Amino acid sequence: MGKIIKVWDGTEWQAVGIAAALPSAFNVVQSANGTMLAGRNYFVDTSAARTLTLPASPSVGDTISIYDATGTAATNNITVARNGSKINGQTEDAIIDVNQASSTFVYTGATVGWRFD
Repeated sequence: MGKIIKVWDGTEWQAVGIAAALPSAFNVVQSANGTMLAGRNYFVDTSAARTLTLPASPSVGDTISIYDATGTAATNNITVARNGSKINGQTEDAIIDVNQASSTFVYTGATVGWRFD
């Protein structure tokens, strides 16, 4: 069994939950095309154009963050392939084409799909 998390309430220690480990691949350095997983941060090497594919069966609230780690997305775009879901209500892939950009995609359901700014 995992370790118990306790909080001091001013009088005694109160058990509030069980400790859990973060996924081992929470932060991913991406230097090739690939399919992304929800709950991860992708630091993309844009020394070449990259295509990153969103998960095929997302759940509401799934989140993925993408960062232009090498600062050349204006020259070597990051294409975010929608993989069947909409992106901002559209049936088109997203393109990240701003140097040093960061974007967070959140799945909101079938109507809007993945939402990002």
